[in-house]
Amino acid sequence: MQNNKKQVAEKLVIKDFKHFGGKHCITTSLKNLFDYHGLHLSEEMLFGLSGGAAFIYWYMKFMPVPFVGGRMGKGDDILVETVRRIGGDAEFFQTASSKKGYQELKDQLKQGEPTLAFVDMPYLSYLSMPEDAHFGGHSIVVYGIDEEKNLVYISDRGKNGVTATIEELEKARNSKFQPFPPKNKLFKIKYPKKINQQKLEKGIKDSIKNSCNIMLRPPITNFGLKGMQKWADLVLKWPKQFKGINLFLCLFNVFIFIEIGGTGGSSFRNMYAKFLEESADILKKPQLKEVAKLFKKSAEVWSEIAIAALPNYWPSLKKVRELMVKKNKIFEEQKPNALLEMKKISKILDQDLIPHKAVKEIQTRKKDIEKLFNDMRENILECRDIEKQAFEMLDKVI
Repeated sequence: MQNNKKQVAEKLVIKDFKHFGGKHCITTSLKNLFDYHGLHLSEEMLFGLSGGAAFIYWYMKFMPVPFVGGRMGKGDDILVETVRRIGGDAEFFQTASSKKGYQELKDQLKQGEPTLAFVDMPYLSYLSMPEDAHFGGHSIVVYGIDEEKNLVYISDRGKNGVTATIEELEKARNSKFQPFPPKNKLFKIKYPKKINQQKLEKGIKDSIKNSCNIMLRPPITNFGLKGMQKWADLVLKWPKQFKGINLFLCLFNVFIFIEIGGTGGSSFRNMYAKFLEESADILKKPQLKEVAKLFKKSAEVWSEIAIAALPNYWPSLKKVRELMVKKNKIFEEQKPNALLEMKKISKILDQDLIPHKAVKEIQTRKKDIEKLFNDMRENILECRDIEKQAFEMLDKVI
């Protein structure tokens, strides 16, 4: 006999949840959750505990452009280890079924738990991203669902909460796009009653050692200081290796990955410097503050690399950079009409500036192209030298 009983729409919203406007999606999500449970650590401390500063240069034939990143580590392992380093425990829920994934999310909310979920970014309209810019490693906190209004309440990096439709969230969580399909993943935490100081101190030391090992003793040449040298060697070949829109995207992504793609600016280095300053007091190792000064120095050079990719002397590339900075600021501040303003900028970028000006100029201004990539290479090598000194000093201190 067929059951025609209509399912009752549910409203599950955690009203006392508070937002933290953060820098990096994973550490912002963790801080929001930890703060909700009275476990107060800075986002920079959480960044250090969750892997810290590193480097990766990655390119495979199926990728349109290389990936250049300022941190490393498998996301699942990083998150679980971070919770353990303050005295708690955690596990991941994962399923190929969007229905089961949605039900598990609702179950968490029914238990009064705001929950960290992984999503593929273009499906969430509040981000105003190109539909083909897939990245399924982005983390958000879901703190409510209203089925009657078809709304999901989300905390992202912005200062205020945002919403998406239930269908948007389903698509974002169930995306199959590589290289980071989210697979309906949720992060389920067993919170300690308070931060375990002994585990925190050990966690700080272990995380610093891991960063030093990756940077000074990488398993392959794509990682660490060797990876930075490899990038410096390969970047001069980019104009021959990548053409048209893909060469533009090489430059565009370098700027995004360093400055505004959830790094806190300067490829996470300012965040790492503050982590070391806090760690110096916790571990009673004042030498860490001296190392922090070197990371602040390298942070300045990371920003120089980013600006070299979209330089001031090239008007169309400079305009792209300025518009992306403006769009990111609007997203982070989340004032009224934020989405409308972000869409206006996206329209300028996607319909006029990028395809008709920036890409066309990249194909014709050969002398500027040569200068651009030579400048990038010099800055990369300068940054590598500073970080060699920083990580060697850090390795000795710990």
